[in-house]
Amino acid sequence: MEIVVAVDDRGRVLIPREVRRRLGIRGKSRMLLRVRGDGVIELIPLDKLFREVSEIFERRFRDWREEGHEATRLLKSLVK
Repeated sequence: MEIVVAVDDRGRVLIPREVRRRLGIRGKSRMLLRVRGDGVIELIPLDKLFREVSEIFERRFRDWREEGHEATRLLKSLVK
């Protein structure tokens, strides 16, 4: 699928509704923007991967009780 989009004055690109629907992109979706060495920009939706990783962390660390530990704070910020 190829679609021409415009960049506005603030550098924003609108992802067309059809593409968002097809990829399951919603408001607040997390995306990886990668600039390749050949000047091509890749935009990769991370929501599915983020949810899967969050679920794994929640299961594996469910009983971890070191509330003040730096790793605990980091994990909680990633899972939310």
